[in-house]
Amino acid sequence: MEEPISIKPIRKMCKRRWRILIKGVIFDIDGTLLDSMPLWNHLGERYLQKLGFTEEETEGLSQRISAMPFVEGIRYIKKAYTLNLAEERIREQLQEMIAKAYCDEVVLKAGVKEYLQFLKERGIPCILATAGDAFLATAALKRLKVWEEFRGLLLCEEFNTSKREAKIYQLAMERLSLSRPEEVLVCEDVLHAVKSAKQAGFQVCGILDEANREDWEKIQKMADLTAKDFYELVCYS
Repeated sequence: MEEPISIKPIRKMCKRRWRILIKGVIFDIDGTLLDSMPLWNHLGERYLQKLGFTEEETEGLSQRISAMPFVEGIRYIKKAYTLNLAEERIREQLQEMIAKAYCDEVVLKAGVKEYLQFLKERGIPCILATAGDAFLATAALKRLKVWEEFRGLLLCEEFNTSKREAKIYQLAMERLSLSRPEEVLVCEDVLHAVKSAKQAGFQVCGILDEANREDWEKIQKMADLTAKDFYELVCYS
């Protein structure tokens, strides 16, 4: 496993290409702060292997169900693998696996703590905005000792919205007592979220993730800057 790159050498190597004064930062969670996408991408395989199926028998499952809603994926798994379990029971078992992973396994992306400290030292407030599950996010961030660095958590579900529109970012900006989106940085890993934040006038940083590699070229063209980890983002700031 590679050693984390120290911040100091990166500062020397980077060109200063981002000069907008940032007064607040909005963070997505899954795939941005948390390295959680491998869990989601291979959840079906892990579940079936716990039931006794082999790696060969589950190979390619994640690709087949990746575009399906959660409930539809459960139906597919039940039918394709002839599971003698009710769909509701499969859902419960999957949710138990997910909760355990967030409480015990999921880790931060490289450089997250360093970047949060960098912002804290400069008095720049941070807030969370997610389309994911509040319990899972809170459990992971508290365990990883970064929860206290944020002014709050806004859920798309709570406000009847999605990240295909900018409402959640505008609400997060207001929660930070800010009013100019060009002075707020949004950190995201998903193309449609990058697009909606950018179209609303926010500064946007695209964060590389296993799940967005197919869209990475588009994200690079659309975002104000991109980074493979948060050590790089310290450099850009």
